[in-house]
Amino acid sequence: QCRIRGRCGWWGVLAAQSKMGCVPSRPVGANDEEMNKKSERSYGAFAQTEENDEHDFLEAQKTAVTVQNKLQAQYPEKHQEQERKRLASKKGKGRAAVPDKYTGFHLHSPWTLDKADELLDFYVRQPQTGKDVLHASYMEAILHEGIDVFKKMPSVMKVPVPTQESGNTLIVVGDTHGQLADVLYIFSVHGPPSATTTYLFNGDIADRGPAACEICALLLAYKLAHPECIYINRGNHENADINERPSKNGGGFANEVRSKYDRDMFHLFQQFFCALPLATVLGDECLVVHGGLCRLNPTIDQMKGVDREMQCPDLPLTLDETILFDSLWADPAADGEPAGSGRGGVCYSFDEIATSKFLTLNGLSLVIRSHQLPPKQRGYMLHHGNKVLTIFSASNYCGVCANHGSILILRGGMSEVWEYRAPPMDVLLQSWDDSKAVREKEKRKRQAPGRKLGIGDIALTQMRTHRWGGQSKERQVRIGGLSNNNLTISDYVPDGDARKAANGIAGMETSVVRALKERICLHRAELLRAFQKIDKNHDGLISVSKWQEVVEATLGVPVDWQLHGYLIVQAEDPAKVHGHKNMVHFQRSLERYQIRLHEGYAGWQANVLSRVYSQLQQSDLSLDSLKKRFDQDSDGNVTSKEVLEVLSSFDLALSRPQLERALLWMNMDEGTSFKATEFISQLYIMCHDGATGPSPVPAGRQAAGAPSASARTVDGAPERSSGRRNSIGTVRLADGTSVDGVAYVSQLLTAAVDVDKDGVLSPSELHAVSQNIWDAIDTDGDGYLSYDEFADGVLRLIKEEKAVLKSPRLQASSLSREKVLELARRIDVCNTGHICFLEFLPLFSAATTNQGTALQGSNSALIQQICTQIYEQQHALTKAFQFFDKDEDMHVDPGDFVQAVAMVGEVISKGNKADEPFTQEQIEILASHCPKSDKGLINYQAFLESFVVVDTLAFEGEAI
Repeated sequence: QCRIRGRCGWWGVLAAQSKMGCVPSRPVGANDEEMNKKSERSYGAFAQTEENDEHDFLEAQKTAVTVQNKLQAQYPEKHQEQERKRLASKKGKGRAAVPDKYTGFHLHSPWTLDKADELLDFYVRQPQTGKDVLHASYMEAILHEGIDVFKKMPSVMKVPVPTQESGNTLIVVGDTHGQLADVLYIFSVHGPPSATTTYLFNGDIADRGPAACEICALLLAYKLAHPECIYINRGNHENADINERPSKNGGGFANEVRSKYDRDMFHLFQQFFCALPLATVLGDECLVVHGGLCRLNPTIDQMKGVDREMQCPDLPLTLDETILFDSLWADPAADGEPAGSGRGGVCYSFDEIATSKFLTLNGLSLVIRSHQLPPKQRGYMLHHGNKVLTIFSASNYCGVCANHGSILILRGGMSEVWEYRAPPMDVLLQSWDDSKAVREKEKRKRQAPGRKLGIGDIALTQMRTHRWGGQSKERQVRIGGLSNNNLTISDYVPDGDARKAANGIAGMETSVVRALKERICLHRAELLRAFQKIDKNHDGLISVSKWQEVVEATLGVPVDWQLHGYLIVQAEDPAKVHGHKNMVHFQRSLERYQIRLHEGYAGWQANVLSRVYSQLQQSDLSLDSLKKRFDQDSDGNVTSKEVLEVLSSFDLALSRPQLERALLWMNMDEGTSFKATEFISQLYIMCHDGATGPSPVPAGRQAAGAPSASARTVDGAPERSSGRRNSIGTVRLADGTSVDGVAYVSQLLTAAVDVDKDGVLSPSELHAVSQNIWDAIDTDGDGYLSYDEFADGVLRLIKEEKAVLKSPRLQASSLSREKVLELARRIDVCNTGHICFLEFLPLFSAATTNQGTALQGSNSALIQQICTQIYEQQHALTKAFQFFDKDEDMHVDPGDFVQAVAMVGEVISKGNKADEPFTQEQIEILASHCPKSDKGLINYQAFLESFVVVDTLAFEGEAI
């Protein structure tokens, strides 16, 4: 081991440990090969979900920018105040002095390489413990100085390629995405930035991972100590709007900064990002840019003159904006495919012809870029006849991908793509400690007068041959623009540890499944229509292969049944589908996943639903009149067109899109129809919120003189009432306990129609209410229940249905006719002296399933439609709320909350009031039910985070 250290220097110690057997190794067998294939398939699906996330961001950004522009025009005073605050924030906050109890690293001027090396050592020793967070005053100071340095640079830098005589090295690093371990590993193996080792980081330092702040601080410490040892290009994730997204959707940096520092520091980071150059020319041969080439084929001089100090535009219009946008977002088209739009429509994918034109115009021979996960879990990819090289440096991306990272090493006479997998931090720390003496020795050599010691003094064959957890396999590729046009590809070949691969597969599967479940919720309408088109038998069943085909085409994510498809949908038991195997009930597969809201907002859901249902009840129609109202042509069937016309005639406070989507979720699309009686039951399900527990008395006017023991307030809580009324409105059970009288009758009636005794009423069982129970109680057949008919029917049911009463909760010690009559008056919420069918139907309480605990579940099609719209528009809503957030503390006034949500709805509907996704009344109800701070403000971040995707088949409606 000492001999190897002597040859390799301290950078070779990790390789030496691998060689000495610190990492287990065994031959790769057939099982490993199969595992690798599965891992590659999962990785491909993961990479596609990431591209979908960025596509979704670009689409959402269009809406968000439109919302912001309209708010600025509508509230110019607020906009001017925001601009004043933004300008003031550039001057710095004037941080408090570092307290004596601070135990972190003290980073301040004068900036030296020694101090930067100490910070590097500190980060290796304090990985993500909380102590690694620099004090705010240190971070603010280094960002301000960094901004000053980078602002002085042109938008395209010029960096020389090291000559063979110099012995120097230039290393290009791709996306790191907050993964500090990758940066530390690269520095530990190849040496830290210095006068002889220069690093060019090609963007996307931010988002996804947890330590982008620390990476920025480390790079700036070296940059300020020796400006020529660090260069940084800007990436598409060095952008405020994408930083604001949650990490699971490709963002996370805003939350990282605010959790470690505050809003002002986030603004300062954005100034730093906007100061970063867009590209770098290496020598006279290579362009290094994060995304890719501009669709307008500019010259390097035109790129140099771009005014880059702005956030990336959502829709580039000018030359400068287009160069900025494409430099950050463009992708190379697949070999043989023409140029066109890439992710997100407005994005540009440049083909080989565009590549050749640009290189010829500017006298270059190679484009080096990053921005994309290379296929097959590699850390690099070659495109367009080896004229474009992608370098990606975040190994085991997001902690689940099991992919390799790579860097590009340039040295006089040699160019190499070096693949690797960063080790766990404890392994890195061990080797770091072991190599301390060697590092000190190399450092003294580096400081010797006239001595230039770089990575060229190290035995490169050792570094190329050995990696942590694996070996290397070299090959030569002919490529333009690099030294002698030969590129060494040093592929990383991991040791055959199938368990590690299996862990990687499991992590990727989890991420892919989460993304698929989310997209199923967001694209439920499109999926349902596509499924209905291929459901030739109209029985709701399709084959697994057809389900997979439709989901892949609609959601744009490959679905591998063996890896994750079976985790998303369950094939039906052949015994229940006429012996057919591998069949999926597509309606149930879609209903399984829902957007739900935290229980703290339950009152809003109950209020919206009760408003709708009570309006229908106020019509006080008999059952026959209700059927005729919806079945306008009297053919016995109800079509979606008829339903829309009738529901629109009621004052339901629902927009037309809400009605259309709710009907679709009831499987009532254009061309479909229900029997009139069946539809009435479906209408109740549409308006019923199952998770709060059914309110036996629907919201509405209380019957005159009726006790209110079971009446509920708008937030779902029982109203206070006198002891006398409670005693009148309750039923005493055989075990001596008492229950609410209406709740007792509700359980009794539900049990009577629950044929399969599963505690849940299916649509067919609920349909039996109008066919059997109602007809049996409505003895005079007038379509209404008089109080006497209701009392007679309930008492008769108790007498005749002895089997129903086996449950202790249904065995009443006594239930007098007087008490049942009193209950009838309570159920008559419209105070008409009789009970109409829509007042009777809510008594059948078990119509829905999957009651949640921490999450407020809902099977209501109306609530699902509203929750899905809010979840889908979180980015635009965030921008709207931020406009009104004068203190930038995530809180807004309820009135501003209403204005923000209303503006998003206006933009989505393109100004058509009838097409807005939420009505003004619904927004006001929502604001009134949001939890408030002591100052009466709404925490809009907490509000948006309360909407989650739930798998209703998971334990208690668990969030995914």
